[in-house]
Amino acid sequence: MHRYINAKVQLCSKIHHVPAAMMCVFFYILQASVLDYYLINFLNFLYICFLVADLFVLVALVVSIIYGSTKMDRQRSAELAQTRMMFSLSWVSWLLINMNASAKIIIIIEYNAWPLEKDPSFFGPNVFKTAIALSSCIFLFLLATQHDASLGSERRNYISDLTDNVIFDILDTVDILEVFFDKDDRALLWDGLEEVILTQATMNLLWPTVPLITLSRTHFGLDKPQRPMMYLHRLLVVLVVNIPNLLTRMVLWNGMSVDISPFTLKNIILIGIAMYEFYEHKREKLEDSRLNSLEIGNFQKKNVQRRNLGSLTDQTIKPLSKVPKISIKLKETAEKQVSEDNVESEINK
Repeated sequence: MHRYINAKVQLCSKIHHVPAAMMCVFFYILQASVLDYYLINFLNFLYICFLVADLFVLVALVVSIIYGSTKMDRQRSAELAQTRMMFSLSWVSWLLINMNASAKIIIIIEYNAWPLEKDPSFFGPNVFKTAIALSSCIFLFLLATQHDASLGSERRNYISDLTDNVIFDILDTVDILEVFFDKDDRALLWDGLEEVILTQATMNLLWPTVPLITLSRTHFGLDKPQRPMMYLHRLLVVLVVNIPNLLTRMVLWNGMSVDISPFTLKNIILIGIAMYEFYEHKREKLEDSRLNSLEIGNFQKKNVQRRNLGSLTDQTIKPLSKVPKISIKLKETAEKQVSEDNVESEINK
């Protein structure tokens, strides 16, 4: 019975990431297929050439998953536990996935590649937005295939700090594209604002590459992360994602009377949290420098006191050292006096 349980545990540990890998590949194929359907069915059959890019990205995704599994197996072994020569390739597959998806999204939106409002087709704007939102599922399962950090551990907390906001940022990106699916709202857009929103959406989809690169460099928390790097990452998330999205929504809301989105509160809250954490980091840094300066000052005072005590002891010892010299001089003068008296007595004789 005990052997059976051990064998079962070993089997589960070996196939631990297989379901996540299968779901990651499934959601990628589903997203790519839906976007290709919009291009081929509503625009031109020649867009079938995107299947070549889809196949290439699929191969890269499978390779990154297998490579990540191999890396974790090597890290589990006792002999290679301290050698971390392999880096994760998850950021490469994510970059390729979203470069391909962003190109399709831009083409579909630019040419309105969805059925008219009068045509009650299943593949309308809602399915298109759902296909974009599948990127959050792909990211979640791709991340799960790259590490084996246990729940509640320091590694898991570090990974969560870097990646928790990615899913909401992707959903935020889908929401900000809502303006393109309403003909009246889209007609109110200023010249160049469409390009700005599409560029912003593309940047939001590509941005998760940065935390994946950071996790790859630190071997998903096996190397001790540096706190300044964490705060810098959160500040970049605010500057790249939340502030541009918030400004765009303010322009659409106040300048064009477009309906306000609840994701506006998400942008404001995350900006406030990031600013407060940045303030806390600076305050801790100032307190540490102040404590260090106080310790240095106390150390210098102790050195001065020791020097003063040393000088006082030298002053008390030096007068005592002159006594033998004085006695020697008196002895020499006495001997001279005796010798002179002897000479005079001999002369008198």
